Amino acid sequence: MNDVLLPQVNSNCRFCNFNQWMPAGVRVLNAAVNYNPFSVTIGNNNIATNLDQGSITRYNQVNQGYQTVTLSGSNGYIYVQKQVYIGDGMTTIAIINTASGLDLLPISDTACATNAFSSCIRVANLAYYSGPVNVELGNVIFSSVPFRDVTAFSRVSSGNYTARISRPQRPGNVLLSVPANLSPNRIYTMYIMNWNASADAIQTLLVEDRRS
Repeated sequence: MNDVLLPQVNSNCRFCNFNQWMPAGVRVLNAAVNYNPFSVTIGNNNIATNLDQGSITRYNQVNQGYQTVTLSGSNGYIYVQKQVYIGDGMTTIAIINTASGLDLLPISDTACATNAFSSCIRVANLAYYSGPVNVELGNVIFSSVPFRDVTAFSRVSSGNYTARISRPQRPGNVLLSVPANLSPNRIYTMYIMNWNASADAIQTLLVEDRRS
């Protein structure tokens, strides 16, 4: 009998990044597996220390323009040192697995119009080992979202949903079902990540933000 990989679910990250717009604001998400926690600096700014897999920082303000982002271990070993452009808006830098090791993926955190009855949500696929995924949320389906891709925001009625994640080849075979509680006047990003180096080892992180 084959071993069954049980998917891990991160609880909803409610209000963990409850921010207004911040010019040149940057936060960092560790979506990489099979590594110890990282330290992250941007220029001369220490952004994170001991950033675990599946964790995200708050926004930090940095200077706009090209910045040197350094990803290192507790022993000072530098895994990645890369120039990343920071615009005048807000950006999430995701630490991801690649075929050659680690990489940094900047994600623009744009706004989406909401009201007292609606929310906005998008999906970011950072699961290197899983390939493209479908994410079904009520009547909204994000189809065949490839690795490294971030969808546009979809506006939905606020409320409680169940997000179902599957493969495009077998949409009826749900890999993971997680609650998604969407508050009105809020925008959300659902990050899809691995929790180990297996195609079926899927976890999610739902991050709520305020843009007004």
